[in-house]
Amino acid sequence: MSSSEADRRFDAFAAREPHFAVLTAPRFLKSQLTAEAEREFFASGEAVVDWMLRVIDAGLVPEFAPMTILEYGCGIGRLALPLARRPGSVTAVDRSPAMLARAREEAHRQALDHIEFTTPGELFASYRRYDLVVCYHVLQRLRRREALALVEALSRLIAPGGVGVFQWPYRSDATAGVRTARWARERWPAANALANRFRGKDVSVPFIPTNLLPVTALLGAFEPPHFRTSHVALEHTDGLDYAVLFAERSATGAPRKHAVPMPAVESAALRTVTDGDLDAFNRAAEHYFASLRDWDHHLAKPFSQAEETPVLLANLAVVLQALKLTPGMRVLDFGAGSGWLSRCLTQMGCRVVVLDVSETALRIARDLYARQPPIGDQPAPEFLLFDGRTINLPDGSLDRVVCFDAFHHAPDPRATIAEFGRLLAEGGIAAFAEPGPRHAGAPRSQFEAQTYGVVELDVDVHDIWRTAQACGFDDLSLAVFHEPPFQVSLADYEQLLAGGPVEDAWLASTRKFLRHVRFFALHKRGSARLDSRAPAGLACDIRVALESGPVAGRPTPVDAAVTNTGTAAWLASSAPRGGVLLGTHLYDAAGALVSFDFHAEPLAASRAIAPGETVRVRIILPALPAGRHRIEFDCVASHVTWFAQRGSRPAVLELDVA
Repeated sequence: MSSSEADRRFDAFAAREPHFAVLTAPRFLKSQLTAEAEREFFASGEAVVDWMLRVIDAGLVPEFAPMTILEYGCGIGRLALPLARRPGSVTAVDRSPAMLARAREEAHRQALDHIEFTTPGELFASYRRYDLVVCYHVLQRLRRREALALVEALSRLIAPGGVGVFQWPYRSDATAGVRTARWARERWPAANALANRFRGKDVSVPFIPTNLLPVTALLGAFEPPHFRTSHVALEHTDGLDYAVLFAERSATGAPRKHAVPMPAVESAALRTVTDGDLDAFNRAAEHYFASLRDWDHHLAKPFSQAEETPVLLANLAVVLQALKLTPGMRVLDFGAGSGWLSRCLTQMGCRVVVLDVSETALRIARDLYARQPPIGDQPAPEFLLFDGRTINLPDGSLDRVVCFDAFHHAPDPRATIAEFGRLLAEGGIAAFAEPGPRHAGAPRSQFEAQTYGVVELDVDVHDIWRTAQACGFDDLSLAVFHEPPFQVSLADYEQLLAGGPVEDAWLASTRKFLRHVRFFALHKRGSARLDSRAPAGLACDIRVALESGPVAGRPTPVDAAVTNTGTAAWLASSAPRGGVLLGTHLYDAAGALVSFDFHAEPLAASRAIAPGETVRVRIILPALPAGRHRIEFDCVASHVTWFAQRGSRPAVLELDVA
C-alpha cells in the first residue's frame, strides 16, 4: 500500500474514531465511549503534561518556562490542550486533516482558540524553533527509517536551551504469533481485511501499527555538542515498554545551579476571582504596609539597598523608554506603593495619579512628596485608593499607565487589562516591568504569599496579549535586554562587534535572563496627537523681511512668515512647556555669538498651530549699536528644544546698523 493511500485510509478512520486512533484501548472506541471515558482521555493528557514538565524542572532546566511550544502528532488535542493552559504559545501539528478539525473543535469548546494548528509541511517550511518540542504516541506509528528521520528533523527545531521530549515503545509482551500477524496486517490490506472480518469489524478499518524501536536507536540524534543533557524515563503500559527521552539543546553560558523541583503553581490566566477574594487581598496589602514600623527603607527607594539599586534603575530605564513620556501627560502609576516612581514621573513634568489598594501605602507616598518635593513648578500628584475592581477615573482620561513590579500582584489580570484599555486615550501606552511565567512558584514569592497573604502570580504574556486585543490594544512590544550588563574583556568586546564567537555566549546569557522577566508595552489603538511638548515631529520654515533699514539705538521691526512643516501641533506660546515662540540669536560681524537668547516673540498666544499652517508675526528686535550684526531666527518649544536642533534651517538677516 502506498504512503498516500495509507494516509487517506487513516484519515477516514480518524474521522470515525478520533479517540481510538490516538489511544488504542477498546473503551475509546466510538461505540463504547462514555462521557467518563472521554474525561479520562483528556485527563490522561493533563497528567502526562504535568509529569513531563516536572521531570524537566527536576532533571534538566530548573524553573523551565517555554515561550514557544510545539506538539507534533497532536491528534485531537490530548496534550496540546493542557499545554495551552500554561504560559507560552502552542503550535499543534498533525498529518490528518480529520484530527486537526476535531482538535480545533475541542480547543474552541475549551476556550483555547489561541492554539495554532498546522500540518507537517507548513511546520517544516516555517523554519521556526521552539523552546519545547513534544512528540508522543507518534513514532510507534512509523517504520524505523521514517521515525529516525522525523526525530532528526524535530531535533533541529529545538531552540538553544530548549528541551525535546520523545516517546516510543521499545519492547512488547506480545507473542511471536501475534507479532507476525500484526506484521502481515500492516503490509497486506487483504490480511487486515480478513482479520477485521474475523473480529466482527468493518473490513475498511485500517491496521494501526505499533512499531518498536531500540532505546539506543534515537539517542544518536541528541549527542554533544548540540545537546547538553539527556534523560530517559521508562514506563510500561498495556503490554508495551516505553522510553521517554528528555533532551536539552546546548546553550553557551554560565553553569546552572543544581536543579530543584518546583511546586505546581496556578497560572494567572486560570484564576477565578470572587469579590471576597479581592477584599481579602486588599486587606492583606494594607496589613503589610500598616505593619511597617519604619518607613525609611520605602522612602529611600530606589536607593534603599546598594545591591538592589542598579537593578531598579536599569529596569526603570527600560520602562521609561517604552512609555515615551512628554511633560504634561497624565500617567497612572498602578500599584504605586511608596510612590518613588510616581515622584520620578512628577519630576519629569507628568500629571501623576498615584494608585494603590493600601491607604497606608498612599500615606507613605504623600510623606515622600512632602519630604522630597519635586524641583521646580511641577504638576501636583493625585492620590487614588483602588478597590481592586474599578479605577475611579473617566474613560480615555489617561495618556500612559505604568506597572512596575505591580501587575503580578493583581488578583484578576484580565479585568485589570480591561480597565487600562478603558482609561487610556487613543494611542496611549501601558508599560510593564514584571517577572516571568514561573514567578509564583519561586521561593521568595511563596514566602511573601504565605507570610503576608499577598497575591503572587505568574505573568503569561500570551494570555495578556489575547485579552488586550479585545480591550482596544493593537500592538504589544517586548523589550530585549540583559540585566546586569553582559561583561566581557576588551578582546571579547572587539570580537562581539565583529560577530565573533562571544556573540553566542552573549545571546545565551540574554536568553537565560529573558526567560524569567517580562518587560513589555501595550499600545492602545489609534494615534495620539503629536504636539510640541516633545521634540518628535517638530519642523519649521521661516521667511523674514526688514520693513526699513535699522538705525542705531532704535528697535528694529522684522516681518516673519512661519510655517509648521512638521507633523506635531505647536502649543500656544503661553503654554509653560512646549509653547512655541520665534526666537533669535545675535552674532557679531566676525560670526562670534553675542547673545544666544537675544529676543523671542510669541507666535500665537492662546491657540495651537496645526501642521501645515502659516502664521505671520512682527518681531521687534531690541536696539543695536552701529555696526554689522548677524541675526538668526529659529523657532523654540519652551523647555523642549530649538527647531534647528531637530534639523530645521534658521532664517538669517545680515544687519548694517547705521
